[in-house]
Formats: sequence, structure tokens, C-alpha cells
Amino acid sequence: MELGDVEILPFDGADDIAQYVAFAASVHGNSSTTDAVQSIGAQLGNFTRQHASVRTVSAPLLGAGAGGLRSERVVAALKAGFSSTAARDASLIIHVLHKDVYDRLKNNRRAIQRESKESKEATRVFISHTSKTEEAVEWVKALALYLIDNDVQARLDKFHLRRGMDLPQWMCNELSMAKKVIVVCDEAYKQKADGRLGGVGWETMIIQGDLANLPADSTKYQVVVRSDEIDKGLPAYLKTRYAFHVPPTDKSLGFGEELLKELLDLPLDPSLETKEFAL
Repeated sequence: MELGDVEILPFDGADDIAQYVAFAASVHGNSSTTDAVQSIGAQLGNFTRQHASVRTVSAPLLGAGAGGLRSERVVAALKAGFSSTAARDASLIIHVLHKDVYDRLKNNRRAIQRESKESKEATRVFISHTSKTEEAVEWVKALALYLIDNDVQARLDKFHLRRGMDLPQWMCNELSMAKKVIVVCDEAYKQKADGRLGGVGWETMIIQGDLANLPADSTKYQVVVRSDEIDKGLPAYLKTRYAFHVPPTDKSLGFGEELLKELLDLPLDPSLETKEFAL
């Protein structure tokens, strides 16, 4: 298992304790990271959305022992990851072994809340695409960099997929951890998605499973069609989605501001934005 990976199995013969048991790789080489802990939290949260019978998840202070992380940062990372993907009625219980640590965490709730807020500030967005030409590759990279410049944690294979990684597992992890997903599709993407071919085929199956568990009004998946005619670049399973149409002749990112509003859940009409006032 790589740092941040989670494996969840039925807890056979121990139904009186729990339905499932999870194995999480929270430490590697006597160190850990809050990103890894947050990833674990997100995967645990996602499991509650996929399994209606699981509504309470118990976890220890992952990475606070051999990993060397401060307990406050662990709590904040677990909370941020879990709450970003979990079912609305699911709960995370973090167990603390030592009373002095528990008392300190209890007294430092404001610090934990502050760290949780900081963890959530950068919205994590995964960009799914397939690019046949260098021009298409550069356009997607420019989109990712535009999002990063606007405080979005854009995740792209060209930036984050390393040689030797397990490709399907990496895709599963990214889709699980992402708050929003941008699907950049064209004729090549449509062909692979409809035919379940290659990495796009894997992503299509995963995305379809996720879509089935999302409410009808969910905006998690944002579709950007890069073909001259929108129907020629839109996969069958995304036909009903209200998509952005950016023909390949359009080299700009003129739609970027509207896309950002969707990713950050901001009002599309500025007149609807909340005004700050003092009481």
C-alpha cells in the first residue's frame, strides 16, 4: 500500500463490533503528511456514501505516533477529508488513546477548527481528459494552471501521475478525494468512454458509479466539450449534463470565470452574493 491508501474489508465474525474493518497506510518511512491523512478521511467518508448501512466510522489519530504529526493537525485533516465526501448523516469518531492528549485537543478546539478551515480553503478538483495532440495537452495544462492561480487545487495526470504508479488505483483515489471533477471531452474521449477503452474507460465506470449515488442537482461533475459540434464530443453517459462548449478553435479560457464559480459554488448572478454587515 502507498501512503494514503485505504483497504476496507468485511469484518466477518465480528458483527457485534463493526461491519467492516479498514486498513490505512498513514505512515511511510517513519513519517506522514496531512495530505495523506486527509486522503484517508476522504476515502472513509466516500465509503459511507456508497454503503447506506455505514453511518458511524471510528478512527485513531492516524500519523500522530510514528508519523510525527501533531494531533491537532491529524484531527483537522481527518475532519476535512471525511466531511468533504461523507453522507450527510454519517459521523466520524476519532479515538484518542491518552487522556492528556484528549484534554489538550478538547481545549484546542478553536485551533483545530482553524486548521480544518485552512484545509478546506483550496478546493480539490480532478481533471479527467485524454489528449491526442500537443495542442490539446497544452490547453488542458493551461486550464489546470489557471485554476491553481485562482486558489483551486487542480489535480492533473501531467502534474501528479508518477512513473510506476497503479493507474486505475490513482484514478480511483483522485475521483474519491476530489470535491469537483472537470471532464474535458472531445471525439477521442467520447470514443474511449463509450467503448470503455483504456484509462478513460476505467474513469467512465467509476464516474458512472459515483453519479448514481449523487443527487440529481449535484454539480460535482463539470463537463467541458472541446469539439466543433457538442454532440460529437459528448459521451453517451453525459448526454443529459449541462456542459460548457469550448470549440478547439477557441484557444482562450474565456469561460474560466464561470467555471470557477461552479467549482467554488459561488452565485452565478453577482446580485445574489451574500453581503457582509454588522449587527
